[in-house]
Order: sequence, then structure tokens, then C-alpha cells
Amino acid sequence: MQRPRPLSRFIDVLHTSLLGRMRAEDPARQWVLRMDRMLSESSGDVGGNESSQALPACRHLDTALANAAMGPPDIAVLAGAFRALVPELNWRHRTALEQPDSPSFRDSHANTQVIGPSGLERRSDMVMGASLLAPHTVYPDHHHPPPEIYVVLSEGNWFQQGLGWHTPGTGGLVVHQPGVTHAMRSGVAPLLAIWCLWPELSSSIQYSRGQ
Repeated sequence: MQRPRPLSRFIDVLHTSLLGRMRAEDPARQWVLRMDRMLSESSGDVGGNESSQALPACRHLDTALANAAMGPPDIAVLAGAFRALVPELNWRHRTALEQPDSPSFRDSHANTQVIGPSGLERRSDMVMGASLLAPHTVYPDHHHPPPEIYVVLSEGNWFQQGLGWHTPGTGGLVVHQPGVTHAMRSGVAPLLAIWCLWPELSSSIQYSRGQ
């Protein structure tokens, strides 16, 4: 099934932004190229999300996207491509974190899949989505088997086991090894980030800390 044009554009823009922000020798570059091959060779079950919904934290999405639009040119384009998908997205609360939920945290964060088991394009070999935090929110320590790359669309702080907290800034990339503990937190502005996970590479890929 052919992808809708807004989804195809988002994939293309994200791919261009990722590669444009990586060095040629960056190990994570191979995963982005692999993602491009996977998405070019086949598409999953593509269609609108019948259960699309927003959560309380989504009231901050317009502000986050407006802030991203004032960032580097490629990030502004990526924010615009993501905005075009917003009406179809199904936002959900986090799952499988070590810390229990609290009512205030549930109202202060939202996650969505663009591609993945519950995404606009349903497939299991990779997952692409976004995370949104209201101002002054900590997304607690968590870890997962697949490697992960974030494209940061806002200001905020990021934690990685062995590295501590750092501030990549709008347009920064954050890369996590399989199983490494990580977290993020927003400041006075909402935090928005696009992320990619490769479930099929959970045990077969390693990369250097700090990339």
C-alpha cells in the first residue's frame, strides 16, 4: 500500500536531518541508512489511525512546534512535517518504566508512534515516534533492548548512564546503547523529540558512548 504523502514527507525529512547531523564515521549512521532501506523496500499496513487521540500534555504541542520552527532550518522543516501528521496521531502514556505513575506525571507527558505496532504505518521491525513533556517535567530513568536515536526539537536536559546529564540543544542528537539507562527533563519550555528504535538490532548492534 502506498504511503500517504504527509507520512512519506516526514520520513524523508527525518532521514535527511539525521544524516545531515552525523559524521561519516558515526556508527549510528549505518542504522539510519538501514532504516532508509527497510522503509524503501516495503511498507507496513498504512492508513489513518482510527483511535487517534490527544492527552492533557498535548496542550503544549503547539508551543513546542512553534519553538522548533525557530530552530535550525532542517529542524524547522522537520517540525512542519511532523505537524502535518498530528491530526492522525494516537498519543499514549509511557509504559514499562521503573517508577510508578503519579497523576501529575500522567498529565505532563505523552508519547506517540508514527511507525510501529500502533503507528500510522504498522510494522514490527522498527519504531518511529515522538515524546512530549510539559514544562518542568522529568521523564524518569528507563531502558529497553533496542538501540535508539532522538532528534531533539527543543531545549531540555538528557541523562545517560555513565555520562550524566547534558543539554544537546535544539537540533541535537541523542543516541542510546541497547539497555542503557536514560532519562530526560524539560525546563521552562515543553520538550519535544522525535525518536527511532530498531527492535531487530536489540542484540546484534553496539555503538560507542557519547555519539
